[in-house]
Amino acid sequence: MGKRVLCVMEDPSELSSLQTMLASLSGELELSFVAKAEEALAVLDQSPVDVILSGIHLTGMGGLELLAEVKRRAPHVTRIASSGCAHRVTIVSALEVAHQFIPTPFTAEVLKATIARASALGTRLTDESLRSLIAGIRTLPSLPHLYQELVSAMGSATASADIANRIISQDMAMVSKLLQVVNSAFFGLRRTISSPAHAIALLGIDSVKSLVLSVQVFAQFEGAKRSPLPLEALWKHGLITGTSARDIAKSQDVGSIGVEGAFMAGLLHDIGLLVLATNFPDEYGDVLTGLRDHRLSVCDAERSVFKASHEDVGAYLLGLWGVSDAIVEAVAFHHHPGERGQEGFSSLAAVHVANSLEEASDPLATSGIPTPIDHEYLTACGLAGHLPVWHKAAGHSIVGESVAAPAKA
Repeated sequence: MGKRVLCVMEDPSELSSLQTMLASLSGELELSFVAKAEEALAVLDQSPVDVILSGIHLTGMGGLELLAEVKRRAPHVTRIASSGCAHRVTIVSALEVAHQFIPTPFTAEVLKATIARASALGTRLTDESLRSLIAGIRTLPSLPHLYQELVSAMGSATASADIANRIISQDMAMVSKLLQVVNSAFFGLRRTISSPAHAIALLGIDSVKSLVLSVQVFAQFEGAKRSPLPLEALWKHGLITGTSARDIAKSQDVGSIGVEGAFMAGLLHDIGLLVLATNFPDEYGDVLTGLRDHRLSVCDAERSVFKASHEDVGAYLLGLWGVSDAIVEAVAFHHHPGERGQEGFSSLAAVHVANSLEEASDPLATSGIPTPIDHEYLTACGLAGHLPVWHKAAGHSIVGESVAAPAKA
């Protein structure tokens, strides 16, 4: 039996329709249905639940209150809110306590896809406390000057989508949260939204202003002051990697959507570092000690402390937040693309090469062993012959053996 899903819907007709509609998933998911928040909490107390789907409008304890309580009691549970009211304010309010929002009516296939996307890569996180912390994250810290610039710009009478896009696109925390909001608001679209510009166009500048000024979806630098990592350098590395990945994608003639996706994947590829360094500053100090004293790779040093790497952490968070599969894949495997067998060009290939080139050209980009380009992976994808063009497109020359030579097994 697959994941255990608890569905909470008060209206008897809606509950009956939900049971009928989801009957086709009974062989894949273990489904339970209740009508009250109190009943849901009793079920949660009696046996483990993987996913809870709750309507927002419940008598007594409301649906959002229920999800907030589930977050407090069992933060590892994937929380999905649902309502026929898909107003932007409703969705943003729901995402305060839920990982995903699904407008009703929806289909069994939509729920199945939501659960699969939100739960992707969770098995790579074996430490329950780490998993719970990540599942409970609401926002991530943004760079102070970008946050203040965005607040000032959105408070101006001349606020525009172009200005919002220019500022938000520089900040991995803002981008990830914006993509969570827009992909919940427009879940019914045939593809997930990976571009901040597209997200802002869909939401509208008034909604973006509200998100920034009223709802305060984006966070300041609070909680990040003790980070042992120089976070400005982390943002710089993300921007450079994203820009290089975008230039690599342009050379492949993959179209504007593919180019934008590669940039976003590059910008977000180290978001797991942001999570670990700002939530576990002391433990991440131990990681840096391992990098310095034992010359470990960054992923090996992280696993020695957390039993997980920043690849695992970042991919899990973005999966919960509904970010596109292509970006999640690039985040999950950018150091080890050979673990993800595939053919042809992808954002993963672009980000892997861009990250390796940046680490090789800037000794400060990594405190441990620079990530070598995985030539076996590129050969398997039929892309090895493109490397010289990619070096030129990314604005790098071949630097050092770690980039020039094939990766050793």
